[in-house]
Formats: sequence, structure tokens, C-alpha cells
Amino acid sequence: MRIALTLILVSVLACAHATAPRPTPAQPPPAQEGCNPGQALVNASLWVQSSAEYRANALQAYAAARRALDAALADPSWVGATEETASEPSQPPAVILDLDETAIDNTAYEARMIARGIAYDLPSWNQWVSEAAARAVPGARDFLAYARSRGVTPFYVTNREAREEEGTRRNLEALGFPLGTDAARPTLLLRGLRPEWASSDKSPRRAWVASSYRLLLLLGDDLNDFANTRDLSVADRAALVDKTASWWGTRWIILPNPMYGSFERAVTSGAKTPCDELQKKIDALRDK
Repeated sequence: MRIALTLILVSVLACAHATAPRPTPAQPPPAQEGCNPGQALVNASLWVQSSAEYRANALQAYAAARRALDAALADPSWVGATEETASEPSQPPAVILDLDETAIDNTAYEARMIARGIAYDLPSWNQWVSEAAARAVPGARDFLAYARSRGVTPFYVTNREAREEEGTRRNLEALGFPLGTDAARPTLLLRGLRPEWASSDKSPRRAWVASSYRLLLLLGDDLNDFANTRDLSVADRAALVDKTASWWGTRWIILPNPMYGSFERAVTSGAKTPCDELQKKIDALRDK
């Protein structure tokens, strides 16, 4: 009898458990609740650091740049930038590359920010630059060597600041990237290196190169490496890409950078804190 009662009780409890309503799965909290801006970088940084797909993308971009360079050198009328207003075949040929996430890889710095739960920090960035430890983006070194073998001068137009020149130069030299030595004609064009280059807008620096060189190609990871898009909306940025569709992969070569860039500002304008920025990114996602 005792065994029978026990079996009945177990059966009743099992049925009750099976028919009880299940709790609704918890929804992910908004960014402000338990906000950790650094974690927004995790997947993107992991993809750049470890995926074969990122390596394939970078190698593909630099292979396209090499083919485009050959085509440009064979065509005296080739124009590689909107700042190139005078197609002058007698000028020496040049290409412009951005540095961060175009020619050099800063994902080790991103990993440090993730560990701290933040997205960016100026003192730690200055420390990173001074270490001169960034690695070459796959394909960059070979492309630069090929460009030099064809008599083409690479210019690095970067928004690293002039005070970061020493660490940046040491990093590029350690990677074997070609650098000019003429102070009157620098090839490392940092923001603020000259008074007229104080802005993050790279157009004046591209124009400066185009004034003395036949500018064949631009390589970058951000739209601002090709045109000034700082205050454009998401829709306006997309429209610019469509308008210049024939230049992508031929005159303009873009590298993948899902970690940071001007695409963020087009979404996060008006945010007061990193957590506000993160919430604006979440709110901007489409679910249909």
C-alpha cells in the first residue's frame, strides 16, 4: 500500500510539472542595464584576429589593388581620386593608403579594450602606438613591395596625430613598409603634421599628393578614406557608394573593418555616453 501511494504521488507531481506554464524566455536587457561597451567589439575583433574569412577578404582586396595598379600604369588618362583634377602622365605615380585596419592591424589593442569593458581610451591608445607593435594586414606588405618595384610611391594618409609620428614610423619600419625620408615631401601624412591638415578630413592631404603626383589608387577601410563623409546620414553614405559604384575594386579598394569607423557616427549622433551609443546601435538594428 505504501509503495502504491508513493507511485501515485510521483505520477501526480510529474503531470503537474508537465502541464505547468513555462516561463517566457528572458529578453536581453537594453544596453543601459549592465552596459559593457567593450563587449560590442568581441565578435568583430575575434573575426579579424582569427577567421580565415577575414584573411581571405584582405588578400582579395590587395590582389585587386595589384591588378588595378597595373591597369592604372598602362592608362595615361587614369584618375584615382576626386582630388586628382589634372591628369598629367608626366607626374610620378603614387597610391594612398590609410594605416589603421587598412595596412596595419590593431586588434591587439581592441582586445585590451574588451578586457577593460570599454571601446576606446586615449592614454591607452597612445601607449599602444608607442609600442609600435601593430602587425601588417594580410597582403599589405607584398602590395607595397610590388608598388615600389613598379616605381610607384606609397603615401600613408592617416588620422593618427602628428605627436604619434615617432611610434608610427617605428612600427612601419619594423614591418618593412617603404617610407620617404625627404622632410619637404613626407609620405607619412598624419593629422596636424601641417596647420592645414588639422582636420580629420583627409581631402586636403589627398589633394596635396595629387598636386605633384599622378594619384592612381586609394586604399582604406572607411568611407572617409575616399571622400569626406563625416556628417552624412546612413542613407547619404549608401547613396555615395552607389554613385561611385564603378570605382570600387578598380580605383578605390576597401578593406573590411567591422570594429569601428565613421559608420558608427552615422547611427550614434547625439549620444552622451558610450552606453548611450551602444543603445543607439541596438535601436538601429532591423528585424525585418
